[in-house]
Parts: sequence; C-alpha cells; structure tokens
Amino acid sequence: MAIKKQRSPSYPAITLQEAIERAKAFYKKEGKHETLVFTAMSHWGYSSKSSGGLVTVAALKAYGLMGDKGSGSERKVFLTPFGLKIIMDERIVSPDRDAAIKQAAMTPKILAELWNKYGSDLPSHDTLRHFLRVDKEYSDSAVKEVIKVYLANLDYAKLNSSDVVETADTDETTDSNDESDSSNSSGEQSQEAPYVSPFMPSMPPAARPGAFATYIGEEIANYRVSKTTTIRLVANGPYSRKSMEGLVKQIQLAIELGNFDDLPEDES
Repeated sequence: MAIKKQRSPSYPAITLQEAIERAKAFYKKEGKHETLVFTAMSHWGYSSKSSGGLVTVAALKAYGLMGDKGSGSERKVFLTPFGLKIIMDERIVSPDRDAAIKQAAMTPKILAELWNKYGSDLPSHDTLRHFLRVDKEYSDSAVKEVIKVYLANLDYAKLNSSDVVETADTDETTDSNDESDSSNSSGEQSQEAPYVSPFMPSMPPAARPGAFATYIGEEIANYRVSKTTTIRLVANGPYSRKSMEGLVKQIQLAIELGNFDDLPEDES
C-alpha cells in the first residue's frame, strides 16, 4: 500500500521583493483592472498550465498584494488597495511605503508566527528548523524555503528588533506552496468575505485575503454628516464582518441608552 506523502502547511513560495516585482509587472499591463488568472500568469511569462503561475498568484495573495474572485476558467485576479499603495508610491523617501512593506513582509501566517516568536533576533538554525519541523510540521524541503523567504523578507523590509509590525492572529491558510494551487484553482472562497463599509459602497476589496482585512491606521469608513463634519472610522488592526457587526450593535445600544441624547437632532 502506498504511503501518502504528508503535505506541509502553507507558506509563500517567493520572497516579498519578488512578489512586489510581479505586482508591478501586473500593474504595467492591467493597471487597477481585474483580469483572468491565466492572463495574469502570461504577464509573468508563465503558460496557462504552469504551476509556477498559480504559485505566484497564491504568494501575492498571501502577502496581501492580490485578491481574486470567481471560479474555474472565469477566475479573475486584481491588485488590492494595499498592493497598489506599495507599488504606486514612487517617492524616493516614503515612510508610508516603508511601513506597508514591513507589514506585507510578515503578512503570511507562518512568517507572522516567526516574527511574533523570534522577530529579527533569530535563534540557531537548528532551533529554527526544529520549530518548523516539529511544532509546525513542515517537511525538510519546506523548512529550507520558509527560512530562506523569512530571512530575505527581513532584509528587504529592513526589519529589526525595534519594529512593531501588525499581524493577524487567525487560522487563515493560503496554499502558496501548493504547486497546483488546488485550494484556490477553482476560485471558490470558503472563508468569510472581507467587510466593506456601507458608508463607502464604492470602496475596493479589502487589502488582506481571507476572513480578515487589515488597514493599519487607515480610514475604512467615511460618513459626511454636515458641510463641516465628517465621521471617520479608522482600523488599527485586523477586523472581520463579525467585529463590524458588533460595533454597529454597540452604537445602536448607546443610542437606546441615551448616550447621545445631548446631541442635536440635525446637523447645521
């Protein structure tokens, strides 16, 4: 009886620097538009049957640079607002871009776990390898790739022990290391769609793939209540549809309890 090969957990198969270069190549061809996944793969020099193209798509999704929708041959991909924020910022000195790159570098789940556990002060190679093999159940070949990508991302993002990087503590998985991209080849998204504010119906899809979106210190809702007043909602970490619904309930409860009774009925 054949023994089934154990599959390693997900990890991004390319470095963030490579992912950003692919995102720029996509933007040069498609701009902010969406396109069929096979068309996107051709922009990177891959054929429609190439596993490398699907691995690239999965990696860009893992870093939060790309999103997708649809299924099968109609599956489409697009650059997220988070990805566009990085690749469209061409300023020589840009703290905003630098901060976004630091965040993207540790967005994939396993890289976020390594960052939260070790940061840039890594233990010996044997200790790191033991953690990935025994605690996280990666294969030997995958361990080498994860470590290589992690070290490359630390260097590219210029991360050090003084940096504070927002990461989401979720069970999100993206099969970036699966050459067939089987979990996403059909385009089906089993995870909850990111929350989009009803106050901004034209807002593009959330930056982070999966159940959580991340707009660190960025506006996610904008409601103009008068000529001189605008109420803005800013997220400082990952959020989900459930958490946003909870916020709405809290506001409704506050109104019912009379917390806003001192406010005028209409804005001038």
